[in-house]
Amino acid sequence: MMDEEGFSEWYHRMLDENQVVDIRFPVKGMPVYRGAGVKIIKYMRDYLENLLEEDGHEPTYFPVVIPEDLLAAEAEHIAGFEDEVYWVTHSGITPLERRMALRPTSETCMYPMFALWTRTHTDLPIKIHQSVCVYRYETKHTRPLIRSREIMWNEGHTAFATREEALENIETIKKIYTKLMTELLCLPIEINQRPDWDKFPGAEYTIAFETLMPDGKTLQIGTIHNLGQHFSKVFNIQYEDANGEKKLAWQTSYGPGFGRLLAATISVHGDEKGMRLPPAVAPTQTVIVPIVFKETDRENVMSFIGKVEEILKSQRIRYTIDAGDERPGAKYYKWEQRGVPLRIEVGPKDVEKKHVMLVRRDTGEKTTATLENLDVGKMLSDIQKNMREQAKKKFEERTYTAKDEKNLDKHLGEGIVATGWCMEDQCAKPIESKGTILSINRDKKAKCVICGAEGVEIKVAKTY
Repeated sequence: MMDEEGFSEWYHRMLDENQVVDIRFPVKGMPVYRGAGVKIIKYMRDYLENLLEEDGHEPTYFPVVIPEDLLAAEAEHIAGFEDEVYWVTHSGITPLERRMALRPTSETCMYPMFALWTRTHTDLPIKIHQSVCVYRYETKHTRPLIRSREIMWNEGHTAFATREEALENIETIKKIYTKLMTELLCLPIEINQRPDWDKFPGAEYTIAFETLMPDGKTLQIGTIHNLGQHFSKVFNIQYEDANGEKKLAWQTSYGPGFGRLLAATISVHGDEKGMRLPPAVAPTQTVIVPIVFKETDRENVMSFIGKVEEILKSQRIRYTIDAGDERPGAKYYKWEQRGVPLRIEVGPKDVEKKHVMLVRRDTGEKTTATLENLDVGKMLSDIQKNMREQAKKKFEERTYTAKDEKNLDKHLGEGIVATGWCMEDQCAKPIESKGTILSINRDKKAKCVICGAEGVEIKVAKTY
C-alpha cells in the first residue's frame, strides 16, 4: 500500500506521462481527456451501453440545460445541489427570462417528459439511459478524474407500474454494474446501502459501489437510487391501470462515473513500473518489439513480424509495432509504464528458431511460442483473469474488523473497517470525525466502538 503523498505523486505522473488526461486546461476541475483516457472510457462505455440495451433500455440524449423552475420543483433535490449548480444567466449581454442550470444530474430534466410519455399502463415501463457530461461546482479540493467539475458518466432512469418492478430493476442494475466493474475492469468492489443522511437528494435510499485505492481510501464508482414515488408526485408521472384508476409510477435512477472508473482502473492495478491495464480495455493489448542489432538482420526480423501481424489481425488483437530507434530496454520500460498487457519480442535468434518471446505485464513471466501455437487471445484472457484475482486478493487483505477505538484508528486509512455503533448521535460524531460510515447493517449486532453499548455493525473507511 502506498501512503497518500506517494500515491498522489504516482497517480499524477501516470495520467501525464501516459497521455490519459492533461489537467493544464485553464478551468479547474475540467481536464482534457487524451488518447489513452478516451479509448479506455470508450471501451467501458460501449460495454455498459450494450448491457443496458440488452436489458431493454433505450438510448436518449437530453438537453444540457434545465430551467430553474424544473430544477427547483423538488425541494429536497435542489437543496442537495444548490451549492454546486452552474447557472446560465445571459445570452450575449441580454439577461435570460429564467435562469438555466447546467445539469448536475437529469431527474428534473427527464421527468416532465416522462409525464408526457405516460398515459396508460401500456406505456410502462420506461427505461432509458444516456452517456453525457454533468456539471457540479465541486467545492472540495479537485483531483483529476476523482473529483471533477465536469463529470463524464452514464445515467439510467426508469418508471414502472409497481414497486416490485422497480426493486427488480435495482437488482438487475446491481448485476450489470458488477459485471462492468469486476468482469471488464477487474475491480474488486463492495456494494453498500448508504445511511439515510448520505442518500441521493429525493431518494428513498441509495446503493453505492466502492473500491479501494492504493492509499487505503475508498472510491465510490457507481450508485443506484430507489426514488419511490417522490419525483412522480412532483412531476405528475401517472398512468391509468387496467381498471381505469389513476396511479403514480415507481422510479429508479443510477449511474457510474467514467472518470472515476478510469481512475480506479489505473490505480488499483498499477505498480512501481506504472500502469497495468486489463486487456479488455487496454488501447494497445500487445506491443511487438523488433530487436535488431545489425542492419543486415532488419529485413528478416520485420518479415517474420509480418507473419505475427497476420495472426494478431485474425485474432482481432489491438497491437502496435515499436520499430523506433530506442534501445530495447527503453522500449520495454515505456510500454510497461503504459500498461500494455503483453509484449512480443522478435530478434534474429527468434527468427532462426521460428518462435517469438512473450512477456506478460501482470506477472513478468516470459515464454516462447511458435507461430502455429501463438494464441494471444487466450493469453490475454489469462491475464484478465489473473488481474481480477490479484486485485480481489489485495482488497480482501485490506478488510478489517475493529472492536475498540484503538483498532479503528489503526486500520482506518488502510482499508474498510467493520465495527459497531449504538445508533446514538453522540457516538456517530466521533466515528465520522475519523472516517465515513459506508453502511449500517441492522441485522448484525455489534458493540459500539465508542461507548461499548449494544448496537449494530457498520462499515467505515476514509473516502475520496
